[in-house]
Amino acid sequence: MTEIPKIFISYCWTNPNHVDWVINLAERLVSDGVDVIIDKWNLKEGQDKFNFMETMVKSNDIQKVLIILDKKYSEKAEQRTGGVGTETQIISPKIYENVSQEKFVPIVKEKDENGVPYVPTFLNGRIYIDLSEQSSFEENYETLLRNIYKRPEFSKPKLGKAPSYLFEETPMTHKTSNIIRSFDNQIIKNPKRINSIIKEFLDNFFEDLKGYSANVGSTVDTFTFGKIIHDNIISYTPLRNDFIIFLDKLLKNELEFDIEIFTRFFEKLPILKSPLDNRGSYYSNEFDNFKFFIHEIFLYTVAIGLKNESYKFIEEILYSEYFFQEYNYRDEPHRFNALYNYVAVFDQYYNQTYSKTFYSPMADLFIKRLPENINIDELINADLLCHYIAFLDNFRWFPITYVYRNWANRKFELFSRLISLRHFEKVKILFNVKTVKELQEKLIAVKETDKNPEGVRYSSSFESVTPIYQLIDIEKIGTIR
Repeated sequence: MTEIPKIFISYCWTNPNHVDWVINLAERLVSDGVDVIIDKWNLKEGQDKFNFMETMVKSNDIQKVLIILDKKYSEKAEQRTGGVGTETQIISPKIYENVSQEKFVPIVKEKDENGVPYVPTFLNGRIYIDLSEQSSFEENYETLLRNIYKRPEFSKPKLGKAPSYLFEETPMTHKTSNIIRSFDNQIIKNPKRINSIIKEFLDNFFEDLKGYSANVGSTVDTFTFGKIIHDNIISYTPLRNDFIIFLDKLLKNELEFDIEIFTRFFEKLPILKSPLDNRGSYYSNEFDNFKFFIHEIFLYTVAIGLKNESYKFIEEILYSEYFFQEYNYRDEPHRFNALYNYVAVFDQYYNQTYSKTFYSPMADLFIKRLPENINIDELINADLLCHYIAFLDNFRWFPITYVYRNWANRKFELFSRLISLRHFEKVKILFNVKTVKELQEKLIAVKETDKNPEGVRYSSSFESVTPIYQLIDIEKIGTIR
């Protein structure tokens, strides 16, 4: 259970408006679970106000003292007059004696005509929280709240082990990380820039991705070749995570943007499956790491769409016609299955390393590399959705991760909830239909023509992928509210 923080607010009775502002701040903090001590609430008639202030400032029960800084407070602090002067005499020695103290938090309420905060001498050099501007108030109020609860937005993670690839080459830094850090502020200040922000991110992501070419020697054996590709995949994880975080932020904010920017991005990716330097010859499978990247990035794109219920976005990704720039695709349009890549180059290395034969080392690596903000079901459901949409449209996408499902619960909620008309109306776009009858007819048609009613599966697996027409009770689609 979270401990209730207790704070004291020190301020100057400058004028009624200023006092109201302070009280409003106190009330908001209380509504956010903070126990606030303030003279207007806690100082009663007959009490000694100077003793009250001294007790609050010195009390070990008070975790934070918020010092509200306006012009009047600074003047009285400098002149050591009134209650502010008394508090200043009490607080100053504590600050000067302990330069690392965090108990006293300056809060800027007012600035001069040049935009300079009113900060008294005894607080010079202290990092303050600026609540003087309406445009940044909410962001900085959250900073204050995090400070009080000791829950900073950025905190040092648990120390892990140094990845082996760090000792083989200089680690790469990514421009994408900087774009993510400024994303929230940019869309608040100028939401109309969202398309240019997305394009900037994806362009930088693509350029950074190109830097992950695998350095494969001419004499390496199969095991070593596989290890090089495997380690290269692991090394690109931070860049992949940037993509996941960015897309999750984008869809979570429900912003309107041009989805074609993403289709154009995916159209570029197959270029990476062959040399970018126009050399005449190269090793077989040398670019399999990029094949892995492309498949994984696409799956996470669908998974994040499902997580955020961004069905229009998923529909565009799954039904768009892609004009891939790689020469092998020529000028013909392709569906998303052209982004499917099966990578077997590291199978030998992977099976020997883990002393186990996997259905698919590639699928197992997908699962082992899950980021914190995507769970296993979200990734597998994305894989299955790609399979089912491809099946309905008469092409193939084998869901390599399906064997990692929790078989005690085989429900795929997106499908099982189709008996609800409200749910159907939300997700019908994913099936490229407009009415319940259309979906029913489509499912009946594939059921009648399916030559494999037991579902696709790995040849060595007893478990198979349940056909879509068995997941859905066709007659009950849209029969309840």
